[in-house]
Amino acid sequence: MNLIGIDISIDSTAVSIMRGDDLIISNFTTLKQNVGWVKKTMDTIDYEFINYTYKDIDNYTERTIMQHREYNHVTDLIFNKIKGNIDKNDKTMIAIEGYNYGLKNTNSIVDIVIFSTLLRNKLLSLSKLETMIILSPMTVKSKAAELVYGFELSPKAKNKMINKNNDGISGGDFNKKDMMKALIDLGENDKLSMTLYKYKDDLLKLKNVPKPFDDVIDSFFIMRTLIIKD
Repeated sequence: MNLIGIDISIDSTAVSIMRGDDLIISNFTTLKQNVGWVKKTMDTIDYEFINYTYKDIDNYTERTIMQHREYNHVTDLIFNKIKGNIDKNDKTMIAIEGYNYGLKNTNSIVDIVIFSTLLRNKLLSLSKLETMIILSPMTVKSKAAELVYGFELSPKAKNKMINKNNDGISGGDFNKKDMMKALIDLGENDKLSMTLYKYKDDLLKLKNVPKPFDDVIDSFFIMRTLIIKD
């Protein structure tokens, strides 16, 4: 079975693919190749470096047309990378994080909807696609907490009561740093986890989780939701 988790972002889409026992991580980024954390993770993450020119165009019509062309090109890169990394003889399951409706910039929401729709339509054409699910950001965080810290059943409602992390924070309230700590606490030996262990002390000192870690960690947990049973 091919298990695919996708954290969609116009500037930094991350994809985690579990193909058998192999974890394949890709990031489609506007960052430069010589940026510190990109340089340090070249052996862990398969990068595609992208560049948008539409933002530099003043004319509204020309900018919009170029935007669509460039979004189509980048989503082609993502789709072809996924298609090239899966076992075509096996079934495929895809999980994608949905939109963050908390964004204050309505233009950003419209842009991500356009970008996401292009990519989702292409993914639906994959052969042997068994299912594609869309997860809310809160569900992704809650599922990550459940995977790492476990859960208990409420004696009355029989609902899952997901345990808090070591800092006493509930999964639904996780921020990017909590997600990174969760993957470290998970204690697995895949290449992403091993890279986090290697730079753990440096990363935990930072106020914010740097790119590409924030996006690839999300894509990893999105992929793992396909394994967690409700």
